[in-house]
Amino acid sequence: MKDFLRRVFDTEFLPMSEVRKIKVLLVMAFLLVITALTIPFSLFFSYSTFITILILAIFLVVYGLMAVLIQLNKILAAIQISILYSIGLTLFYTQGTSAFYAYLFFFIALTIIIFYQELYSYLVYGTIVTGLGIFYIVTHQSALVLAQDIPGSMYIYILILALFYIVFLMQILYNEKLYTDMNFDWVRLNHVIDKYQDDIFIYLDEFQKMNKRPLAYEDLDFQKTVNELAVFIGEQTKESGKDIINVFDLYLYIHEKGIARILENEEISVSMKKTANRLNKYLLNRRTDMFSMIVNFFSRFKPSEKYNQNRYDYSLRKFSTKGDEQVIALAMIYQYLANEVTGSDEWEQMKRVLTETEIEELFTGSDAEEFLTPSQIAFFKENLDLFVDYLGKKQ
Repeated sequence: MKDFLRRVFDTEFLPMSEVRKIKVLLVMAFLLVITALTIPFSLFFSYSTFITILILAIFLVVYGLMAVLIQLNKILAAIQISILYSIGLTLFYTQGTSAFYAYLFFFIALTIIIFYQELYSYLVYGTIVTGLGIFYIVTHQSALVLAQDIPGSMYIYILILALFYIVFLMQILYNEKLYTDMNFDWVRLNHVIDKYQDDIFIYLDEFQKMNKRPLAYEDLDFQKTVNELAVFIGEQTKESGKDIINVFDLYLYIHEKGIARILENEEISVSMKKTANRLNKYLLNRRTDMFSMIVNFFSRFKPSEKYNQNRYDYSLRKFSTKGDEQVIALAMIYQYLANEVTGSDEWEQMKRVLTETEIEELFTGSDAEEFLTPSQIAFFKENLDLFVDYLGKKQ
């Protein structure tokens, strides 16, 4: 029970399948209480004893079916049956008790459907329950509307039920839109991270080397720990744990060479390639949803600078008002672009140096006017040969 309550309070961190399971368990607990209270009250219903016992027996069988479906992890089927169970319970009350209590059960059935927050279930079952409720109000208005009620009370009952249905329909539609937007944002973020992850790991490796620190998979403490764990696990499943050392060596080798090179190498056996492919999902630098989540949280909660209207104004005239300093800055930009990796390849990965033609297009294209003045662009065109000879990439 303690573990179940902990899962209820932490549902925002659980996958949707677990959330649905918790919801159906809560609904089953509620239906069990309602059914237990129905058994003694059913003695006062207008059904015959045989019909009452038969209907209650059917309810118990259906309830047991829901329990079996949950054990088999058929959560969606259990949800559908629990909704049908609540509708059946509502119909049981509408035909056996006073009109007002039956009227309340239409709200109970709608509340259970709303609780699941499933749009299609609400559109189907919610509409059916609302329609049955309106039909019940019209056909039993003499029992619902008392003599001392104000004129038009029947329409008030209908209006309340219809508004209840419409309001929560709008709420579920809003939630669906919210979830859709969140999923779209998650997919978009994954594409962005996919594009830059290789660059991120390259820079991380460079930082490690600059600080004279070993790469994560080259760290001796890490290798020792994984080695001992691998041997221990191997000894638990086999007679000797020494056989697992070859797998551990392959694990480190994948980090160093990459899975693509191993799979393309014809000298490596098929069995080793299969093992390498299985180990691929455990690499430290592998593209995973967890990595996307970490980057997402880090980028969302990292404090940024205060808003500045000219924050992204990189025009050279903003850096200096002196013409000679602007020319020096222009030369430095050209030299950087001609010698550093800033160009994207066919897979949109930043892995190549721009060509002379590409750099010339950057300095003379229409977008260049946002950063350079017309006189600076003209100066570059007139002295292009000097830029190429003295600042271009040395062969």
